[in-house]
Formats: sequence, C-alpha cells, structure tokens
Amino acid sequence: MSKTTKIYLLLLLSAVLMGNTIKAQVTLEAKMDTNIMLIGDQTYYRIKASFPKDVNVEFPIFADTIIGELEILEHFKYDTTYENDLVHVEQKMLVTSFDSGWYELPPAKMQIIWPNSIEADSAKTNPVYFGVMTMQLDSANPNAITDIKAPMEAPVIFKEVAPFAFGGLLALLLAFITWYVYKRFVKKEPVFVKKEAPKEPAHIIAFRELDHLREAKIWQSGDTKEYYSRLTDIVRTYIEDRFGVLAMELTTGEIIQMIKPIKDISPDAKDSLKGMLQLADLVKFAKGAAMADENERSMRFAYEFVERTKVVEQESSEEVEEDSSQQSSAGSLQSEEGSKKL
Repeated sequence: MSKTTKIYLLLLLSAVLMGNTIKAQVTLEAKMDTNIMLIGDQTYYRIKASFPKDVNVEFPIFADTIIGELEILEHFKYDTTYENDLVHVEQKMLVTSFDSGWYELPPAKMQIIWPNSIEADSAKTNPVYFGVMTMQLDSANPNAITDIKAPMEAPVIFKEVAPFAFGGLLALLLAFITWYVYKRFVKKEPVFVKKEAPKEPAHIIAFRELDHLREAKIWQSGDTKEYYSRLTDIVRTYIEDRFGVLAMELTTGEIIQMIKPIKDISPDAKDSLKGMLQLADLVKFAKGAAMADENERSMRFAYEFVERTKVVEQESSEEVEEDSSQQSSAGSLQSEEGSKKL
C-alpha cells in the first residue's frame, strides 16, 4: 500500500470519526408535562434539541393540532440557551383534548444540517403517550350531575367606563363650542346675560339717603359745603332715576331748563328746587354762608320734593308703601322739630 493511499484512508477515517462525534452530540426529545389529564384540561407539549453551535436544526411546524385528538391552544417563542459549545432549544405549546382515551403522539420529524454540508438529514424525537380521562360519576347519587353554573358577574371598573365617559364629555364640549360660536359670531348676541336684580324705586333710595344725611349732622359740625354737596347729589340722583334727566352731569340752570316740560313737577316745586340748588352752588363754589334755618329748609324741601313727585305704583307691595310713608313722615316730623328748635 502506497504512502498516498494510507494518507487518504487516514483522512477518511478521521472524517467518519468526527462526524460520528458531532452526531453523538445531537439529542432530540419530546415530552408532555403530564401524561394523564382530565378531559378539557390543559398541559404543555415540549420538543427539545441539543446540538453543537455549528449545526443547524429545523423544528417541525404545527398548525392547530398535533394529532386530531390533541389541539394546540397557544404557540410560545423558542427558548434558546447556551452551554459551552452546545445550544439547547425548546419549542413549547399549550395543548388540550376533549376526547377521552389513550393516544400516541408520533415522533416529531426534524431537519439537521451538518457543518460543511448542503444536504439536510432528518431525525426524529421519541413518541409520546398520554391518556385523557373523563370524570367518574356516581350513578347512584342523584346530585352527581348538576346544571352548569351561571357566569360570574365581574364588577365594572373605571378602565371600562372611561372611554364612554370621556367620549360623552368630549361630545358635550364640542356641542358647547358650536353653540358658543353660533351665538357669539353668527347671531352676534351676548352669550351670557347677567340677570340684574330689580332696582329699588327712586324715592325709596332718596328717602334712605336723606335719612342718613340728616343723622350724620354734618352742617351742625360746621361742614356746610359737604352737607350741600351730599344733599344736591341725592336730589340730582333722584331726578335722574325718576325722570331720566342726566342731572349729575348738568349745571343748575341746565337742570331747570330740562325739567320745565315735566308736568309731574309743579311750578312751585320747580321754583323751590331752583332756589335750593342755587343756594348749594353759592355755598360750594362761592364759599357763601348759609343760615341754620336755610339748611333745615333745604333738607325739608328735599323730602317734600321727593314725596310730591314719586311714582305711586298700584301693584307695589304694601311693605314698600308703608316703608316710604314712614320715611316721609319721619322726615317731615324731623323737619318740623328742627324748625321749632330754631
């Protein structure tokens, strides 16, 4: 035997031995977590393969059943781990069965591609045997078979209600925005109208302010100018509210001209009003002095002017009428008392 032939034989023997060594490192296994289960129960079917890193192993692909009596409920991702030069891969499936009996799962066929090879070899796992048992019923017991329990009522949680709640709020918000834009910019109307409380009659306000002024005793303290300023402001405000004349912005002469056509004010009242306003102007602007009886007379005239020109409301409440009468009487009595003292 030539030297060349010996070398070829040695290389061939080494390759065969190396191939057998690699093949010996490939192990395949199939198993179920339990081999006996009740009908309808669930368990795991696992296929495991261990092989060198330079070997490729292709696992079988299952649809929805492994055999007709074993259904696949869920496929899991391949679980791969490494140990030295070996790769461990596990394929896991959740399975169940609704047919009682004893069954055999045939060996799972797998494809193996060896290093430096373009052709694949096939290999198989071990077969798996399992049994599906039914419930043992006591035929002598009438309560052994019962009706199916009604479904349990789960409590309503916020996560379930939230989409409807937020959807409703969003719909309301959009409806409000639409209404606001139409009201504000299309019809050009105020959106929110503040309802004002009904204003008191002008004579009620005037009588109250005159009473406060009298109780303050301002001119008795020597401040005549302040006294006439407040007195004329009360009368001007009353004229403005009662007759619609902007008396607060007019001079005395302008006020007299504006009230001339008003028939509800008698000529005597117009003349007395003119005299009182002119006296007030004299005190306020010309630093004139007014006598005590003039001060009282001006106050008395203010009460009388309001009393004679006030609006008598036919449907007004009795309380308002009594209040105004009492205030008028009180003012008249106080004016008389003041006159007597003077």
